[in-house]
Amino acid sequence: MKNLDKKVSKYYKSFDNKLNYSVPNETIFRILGNNKIKFKKKNVLDIGIGNGDNLLEFKRRKANIFGVDIRRKITKIFVNKNNLKIENFFCCDLNYNFPKINKKIDLVLCKDTLYYLTKNRQFILFDEIDKILKKNGYFLIQYIQAQLIKKSKGKFLSFNLNKKSDYKEQKKYFEKNNPLPFLHEKHIIKLIKSKNFTLRNSVFDINTHIKNKKTYIIINRFLLLQK
Repeated sequence: MKNLDKKVSKYYKSFDNKLNYSVPNETIFRILGNNKIKFKKKNVLDIGIGNGDNLLEFKRRKANIFGVDIRRKITKIFVNKNNLKIENFFCCDLNYNFPKINKKIDLVLCKDTLYYLTKNRQFILFDEIDKILKKNGYFLIQYIQAQLIKKSKGKFLSFNLNKKSDYKEQKKYFEKNNPLPFLHEKHIIKLIKSKNFTLRNSVFDINTHIKNKKTYIIINRFLLLQK
C-alpha cells in the first residue's frame, strides 16, 4: 500500500484521546495455555496495546508487563489508571523506529499491529524481537488473513465459508478509513525464516462485523513462534 506509514500515523492520531473498555482476547490465552506457557514473574511485552485488556490479564496472572504503542496520550492514561510503571511503556511509531528495551523478554505479543507496518519495517520488527527475546522465548503474532462478505442472497444460517453462493472474499478492509492491508502466506513465511523462529502453533479464529446492513466475516490467524 502506497504511503502506508503516513496513513497509519494519521489514522491512529484520531484514536489518541479516549481509553475504551474491552475484554482480553480468549484465543490468545487459549493458545498459550494449550502450550503450557506460564506467566508468573515472566516479562511480557505487548506491541500495540490496544485498550490494554490483554496486558492486564497477564498482570493478573502475575507477569511483569511492558507495552509499546503509537498513541502517547492513551498509553499515559492506561499507565496512570492502573498504577503501572511508566518506565515499562514506550511510545513510538514502529514504521520509523523501535524503542530501546533493556529487559530481556519471555513473551512478545503482537496483535492487530504487524499489518500496519511497511514490509521492510516488518522485517526490522522481527529482528528487534529476536534481539530482546530470551533463549526459548515466545513470539505470538496475529494478523487478518482474509475478509469475506455475506451475499444478500446467501442463506441466513449458512456457515460454509467455501460456498461461493453465500460468501465472497474481499480485497479491501471494510472500514474505508482504516489503512489495513491483508498479509499473505508467502510473506509471513519469509518473515519467520528471516530470524529462524520455530513455528509451535498455528490457529485461526473468526469474528463478524455488521456495517450498513452488510455482514463481514474476519478470519484472524494466530502464530506462536519460539526463538
